[in-house]
Amino acid sequence: MKSKTLAIFGIGTYILSVLSSAENLEGASVVPITLVTISGIATLIFIVLATIRLWKETKILAIILPSTAFILFVFTIIQTLIEPSYGSPIIILMNLVKVINFVVFIFVIVKLFRMGRANQNYE
Repeated sequence: MKSKTLAIFGIGTYILSVLSSAENLEGASVVPITLVTISGIATLIFIVLATIRLWKETKILAIILPSTAFILFVFTIIQTLIEPSYGSPIIILMNLVKVINFVVFIFVIVKLFRMGRANQNYE
């Protein structure tokens, strides 16, 4: 898979994750569990492939991307089990990690597109 293709796949997985997070007014998911599962698997595949692809270019992005995804996963499980109140430190930290994860995701996509363009110039 080329770098540009991987970047487009990453954008697709992000769109799929947004679509699979739809909820009704009570907070219950309105999306079939299969779509949520496909979204999670596709996101995991993207993170693994992007980490492998970025390892030689920028190790810092290759470390931060899976780290923030894992921390976000842990906070999501904690939020599901504990159901913290509005404004609790867990909610604030989770939102902070979401923002950091999104910014890192944008950097990864940009880097993959640039790598694809650099490889295209040599061919």
